[in-house]
Amino acid sequence: MKNQIENSNAFPSTASRSGSGASNFRLRSSVFGLLVLVFSTLLFTSCEDVIDVKLSEENLNLIGVEASITTVDEPTVFLYNTLKVDQDVTYPGIIGAVVTISDNATPANLMIMTEDQANPGHYLVPKDKDYFGVAGREYTLNIQTQGVTLIAKDKLAKVEPIDSIEVVPSQRGEKRFLGIFTYGKEPKGLGNYYKWDIYINDTLVHDANRLAVASDEFVDGNYISKLEIYTDFYDTNKPEDRKLKLNDKIQVKQTSISEFAYNFYFQMINQSSTGSLFSVPTANIRSNFTASDGKPVLGIFTARDVSASNKVLIDQKIEDQLKK
Repeated sequence: MKNQIENSNAFPSTASRSGSGASNFRLRSSVFGLLVLVFSTLLFTSCEDVIDVKLSEENLNLIGVEASITTVDEPTVFLYNTLKVDQDVTYPGIIGAVVTISDNATPANLMIMTEDQANPGHYLVPKDKDYFGVAGREYTLNIQTQGVTLIAKDKLAKVEPIDSIEVVPSQRGEKRFLGIFTYGKEPKGLGNYYKWDIYINDTLVHDANRLAVASDEFVDGNYISKLEIYTDFYDTNKPEDRKLKLNDKIQVKQTSISEFAYNFYFQMINQSSTGSLFSVPTANIRSNFTASDGKPVLGIFTARDVSASNKVLIDQKIEDQLKK
């Protein structure tokens, strides 16, 4: 999560969809961020001035956390120290921390996590125990490390089951690129937030500019038909750069997220598209962790319900629909 948190700024787009109420669905993505980078490249092609950038060392050695729990995955925590912006190395994991997770049930269910000895800074549920998320409960993550206590909370909301997905040519890019589309009911009652995790051959797509998150602000209670959550844009002169290829198996996991997590991911999407002359300077995204020493903490703790879709094989019939 290093670059996702510390890079910057915005170029969101709104995907077009068919179906009742779907045209206003606030799907956030940054697939057109490349336009910003292209503009910046053209603008500075003939520039020869050298600018000496002095980097601030005010917020060095902060603590970062990547942590989550879902209804199908036990909690995982990665605890690390941040680095200077010009250090291109793996974040050093923090060892020896005391990590506990608990819910707001009565009595509360508390789990003391253990450190993964093979992966410094990673904390897991002990092998002889189980601890899965339950929809409707709030979870608290407590971390004691380096003389500091870090605390984060997140509510695990129930997610509506995803009906199905399909992989067909996208209307974006004149049907030259494949897109992934979802179908499903958006339940009545405002305040639902979503994140879609995309798996290609059972491997999660991690790129920050591939995140797909949405709120139900304009589609409350509607059936959402053919919502495009992913478009496989690539340089057509480099077919090897395609993400969605013939014989790949695609699956989507529709998950619930809190409002805080929605805003956090939206800022990540914005920051992943930085690069133009007019970009807002980068800034660390506000975390839901608080630290006893008052210092900022990087990262986020999320609690999510999960609904897995059917799997779609990209066969020759799908491939032949692409405009060559």
